[in-house]
Amino acid sequence: MNEQQIRLKLSRLPEGRLIRVAVEIKGIAEGIYTKEDAVTVLTDRIANNRVTLDRVLEAVNRVQPTRPAPAVAGPDPEITAKVDNALVQIHDRLKATELKAQAAIEKAERDVHAKLAGVKSADSSLISETIRAEVAKVFAPFKQDASPEVLAEVAARLPSFRLERAGDIFPVTAYGNVDFGDLQVGIWSDPEAPALVDDYVFNAAHLHQALIALDDQLPDNVWLAGERGTGKTEFVTQLAARLKRKLVRVNFDEALERADFIGANTISGGDVVWAEGIITKAIQHPGALVLLDEVGFARAQSVSVLHALTERSPHRALTIAETGARIPVASHVAFFAADNSNGHGDGGNFAGVREQNTAFLDRFGFTLRFEYLPAQDEAALIVKRTGLTPRAAGILVDFAGAARQHASQGLLTQPPSLRQLFAWARAVAKGLPVDIAFKNAVINKFPADCEAELTALYAAKVNEVELKEAL
Repeated sequence: MNEQQIRLKLSRLPEGRLIRVAVEIKGIAEGIYTKEDAVTVLTDRIANNRVTLDRVLEAVNRVQPTRPAPAVAGPDPEITAKVDNALVQIHDRLKATELKAQAAIEKAERDVHAKLAGVKSADSSLISETIRAEVAKVFAPFKQDASPEVLAEVAARLPSFRLERAGDIFPVTAYGNVDFGDLQVGIWSDPEAPALVDDYVFNAAHLHQALIALDDQLPDNVWLAGERGTGKTEFVTQLAARLKRKLVRVNFDEALERADFIGANTISGGDVVWAEGIITKAIQHPGALVLLDEVGFARAQSVSVLHALTERSPHRALTIAETGARIPVASHVAFFAADNSNGHGDGGNFAGVREQNTAFLDRFGFTLRFEYLPAQDEAALIVKRTGLTPRAAGILVDFAGAARQHASQGLLTQPPSLRQLFAWARAVAKGLPVDIAFKNAVINKFPADCEAELTALYAAKVNEVELKEAL
């Protein structure tokens, strides 16, 4: 069974159970936020004979539901319908409030342009107060009928927005002679925001550009280019975590079908109903960051859909052919594309990466090139994540630097990633022989014709005696 077949089989399993099994097998929850993440982790382990597909399926079947079935009936369907209807009304009123605030700013700017020269955005406290008033109006008709539990669930799903200094949110806001610590950034307080990783190292210049791109109701899209393991995906994840915005990650590969991406008709209760795909759901969530991961592997039909969604236009929308419905992209939704190339296809190291057409690339206002961390920072991160000593981590990073240089010269098909160094370091720190850990974490990840080159680099750069003494 090839990797594509494995991914397809895993993608059909229940999301919650699959994520729990992935965390259990990986031994750490780091990087596993969605079903796609779990599929990627498990496919990698199955393909490299670290676990069998049968064991994964058995583990998934063993997982019990996180919450036991309640002994009593759930909320009254009529109340639930009212709650859902209220959320729709709230969403519409939020949009109307935002448009009114924007119109007021524009009118004031025309009338007293000189006085408002320094104004960047609406008064967040005024908008929040207006939102609270609108919410209260919508809740009034059914508030007395809804249970506290239902009201609490609705409250948790409502957006909350405030402005903060970038310097109070991010660990680094200076580079060269530039300090953007006073830049005002929007904090969304979205309950679906990803978990924050304290030790992620932001490239300050990239962060500054990304925050500027997001500083608009109709944000600029951003393309992230760079070798695997240079932190592209984690950059967007931690950006979303600190801004408390929902992150939707779309992993492109040959297994991603139109039904998963956009949606499809399905049977429910004997009726044919439309089931929304991942991108259709994502664009309806105000403030969401949508990460188009490995977009170079996207099929042509998926890219054609993205053309309409990523256009920097107030009319950006998705039209569903099956239903005729037009679904507009919600306010402040921003798209990030992560690719090993800058959109110009396979450079030799990543077979199958498609070249993107100019019209699609032009929809991304900025392109950020990601490089590996400086050796000292990379070693420090390995120490923090794995517990390896600084001296031992330095030896691993020294090897990685030499191997990456060889990859740039075409002597290796790809450079070793930071993820591989983490795995190598964790295994060594826990007592696995250095050479065996190296083989399992690095050599076995490469094509067979790279083994001789990697072995020679290992012999030249890794002194096993010195590394063992440094543990």
